[in-house]
Amino acid sequence: MKKNPFRRFFIGWSAVFVLMSGLFVTLLLRFRPEPPVIIGGFVYMACAGAICTGFMFSVRREMETVLEQLSEMIQSLIYSRDKEIFSMTEDTLLSKLQSQVIQLTGILSVQKERYLKENREIKSLISDLSHQLKTPLANLAMYSSLLDDAGLPPDKRLEFSRRLKSQIDKLAWLMDSLIKLSRLESGIISIKTEAKDLGNTVLAAIKQAFPAAEMKNVTIEWKGGQGIALCHDAKWTAEAIYNVIDNAIKYTKPGGNIIITLTAYDLFARIDIADNGQGIPPEELNAIFRRFYRGSNVRDAEGVGLGLYLTRKIISEQGGYIKTASELGSGSIFSLFLPLGGHKANQGRIT
Repeated sequence: MKKNPFRRFFIGWSAVFVLMSGLFVTLLLRFRPEPPVIIGGFVYMACAGAICTGFMFSVRREMETVLEQLSEMIQSLIYSRDKEIFSMTEDTLLSKLQSQVIQLTGILSVQKERYLKENREIKSLISDLSHQLKTPLANLAMYSSLLDDAGLPPDKRLEFSRRLKSQIDKLAWLMDSLIKLSRLESGIISIKTEAKDLGNTVLAAIKQAFPAAEMKNVTIEWKGGQGIALCHDAKWTAEAIYNVIDNAIKYTKPGGNIIITLTAYDLFARIDIADNGQGIPPEELNAIFRRFYRGSNVRDAEGVGLGLYLTRKIISEQGGYIKTASELGSGSIFSLFLPLGGHKANQGRIT
């Protein structure tokens, strides 16, 4: 492609005009302004006019060609065809314009994909939420109707009152989890990391889960050793760890044991939460982190399937990841990894 669409025409016609002008001036200087010279002048003027007209038509044709190429470029971008009209290796105005249009198209494409993704997530959330709310709301209506019966025996009234409270607690927990999740996903609440003792964060999660473990007679054993300093959001990380411990308590029988360890490697800190509960079927290991997912063997247990989804969201937001190993009837191990790299000035052992 030419470095400038109009340069060739401009130089060519300018050279011809200069040559003819020089010839005309030479004729005037060498000869008297006699009729032949005057006629020559008119001829020159006619030629100059013809040249200008030709130049204008040439420029017009070139402009039409450029506009057609621009139209072709825009059309190819509209239909997502990767077609280069102007050479990107040449530093020309048109190639720069093409590059800018391609960049703008890329930005718009990313924004469109983000919008479609958010739209899909909203639809999925509404569908999941309506499904999750349907059962507890139906139970609330049923128990409320039963409690309205004046002839209901006291023991039944107490039982239905407890079930009613259980459904209310479930709805409250569901709403609280959804609020946390929506704030994280929408960016209203962001993960703010700072150098803190990860061991203290784990202990905060254990303290939060301890009453439920004590009530169910499940032992929590902490094998953290020395604390590890790394940049993390202590509040949200404790929430993520608590969700895993809470799950372990729910799916471990009374008298069971949960062991929590903290280990530092070169690049990551690892938090292991191991239980001797009922375990997870192998085919469900990849599905347990989906929003509102409930395992086939825990459908009747307490919970709505948001805890692990929220945990993965919090850990991944900090550059970490989760690994899971499980054996039916023997228990599960959830390993949470948080990066040490990138904060070398702050990482190390707490003494």
